[in-house]
Amino acid sequence: MGRRKTISDADLLETARGVFIERGFGASTKEIAQRAGVSEGVLFQRFTTKEDLFFASMIPPAADIDQLLHDSRLEGRELLEKITFAMIDYFRATLPILLPLMAHPKFRFEEFASRHPDSPMLVLRRELVEFFVREQRAGRMGLVDPGGAALVLWSTAHAIPFFERLGAHEGRFPDWIVRATVGSIWTGLAPGKP
Repeated sequence: MGRRKTISDADLLETARGVFIERGFGASTKEIAQRAGVSEGVLFQRFTTKEDLFFASMIPPAADIDQLLHDSRLEGRELLEKITFAMIDYFRATLPILLPLMAHPKFRFEEFASRHPDSPMLVLRRELVEFFVREQRAGRMGLVDPGGAALVLWSTAHAIPFFERLGAHEGRFPDWIVRATVGSIWTGLAPGKP
């Protein structure tokens, strides 16, 4: 009978994520093991290489898709605003994970996506496209490409926290700027004559 794990994989990955966020990929496995309360040997029993540990630990947390994309009380521009603000909050929380992930010299999005097809970022993107498909079928959105619409909203919601991190608007975009941006997007998405 094997020894019982003293720390779950999820807890180990959470510890590693914290260290990698603080120190980048240059963080030592010794420090990760110490913070997790295990030996380096335990790390390498579960993750063959430091790189495997890094990529496994840097998968962003899941978004609450139902809360994010569904609100029966809202539609049109108001719903798009709610979704955009929720996505901005999600990206504010995940950007500290995404930056070291993207900075890793071997990070390639397509490879990462194929290894982790159910990663929260990919699920969110798929669900966002499906949301726009449903809105279009229901006549609540004009004749635009749902994938393109999802990419525009995704890019907007991701760019705002990125620029905040760079210090734009003293680290926090005012709500009125987000609403004005969503208004511009909605003008292109609103149902009407083709």
